[in-house]
Amino acid sequence: MYRVVALGHWAAGVVDRLRTIGNFDDIRFVYYDTDTECLMSHGNNNDEYILLTSLEQCREAIRKDCEFMTVLVTDLGDRATLKYVADIVYELWGYADYTYCFATAPKLGNTTVIKEEYAKLFRWITDHSLITVLQDRSRLPENLDSYNGIAILLGIVLHHPHKGTSDKRNELPLGVLATEKQLYMAFQAMYSNNPEMQGYYDAATFSFHKSTHEY
Repeated sequence: MYRVVALGHWAAGVVDRLRTIGNFDDIRFVYYDTDTECLMSHGNNNDEYILLTSLEQCREAIRKDCEFMTVLVTDLGDRATLKYVADIVYELWGYADYTYCFATAPKLGNTTVIKEEYAKLFRWITDHSLITVLQDRSRLPENLDSYNGIAILLGIVLHHPHKGTSDKRNELPLGVLATEKQLYMAFQAMYSNNPEMQGYYDAATFSFHKSTHEY
């Protein structure tokens, strides 16, 4: 019912880190990669592994199930998997009730063409994701790794809130309970107030983007 799609080697590392900070046994983790060795170096026996060889094969893997919530984690600087990002987020948007994206951005340099291509891709992602969490690697302090901060923020979407009177709060992740505005505020609060996020916050490493989709 709930799925996290880790696209590429870095994204798989984020999921591995996520599992060290919480129990997410009710989440289905799916690893996508173009390299067999990288693909199999993450996760555990309960996970699904898909070696990407074509866009059609990628789409078919997603269409197998209609799920309540899906989360795409990806590195927008990974050239091997970058060509699949737009199609994957589009398919997830169409086959899940709630879709979120967590991404890390490359250091783009001064090449105008690359910046324009990246901006176009990012507009597409935010158009098909309820909230997109973006980590800017050019702002990432050397004393902080690229996995921990985004894993903590990813945990917000996946964890089960226990406050309140609704019975569903012990059954459903926050990502399907909260409104877009509530979840956006939860991200901002975690980012600005949690001591574990202090270094990332001081460096303005993360940004949060609501969906631009026009219904």
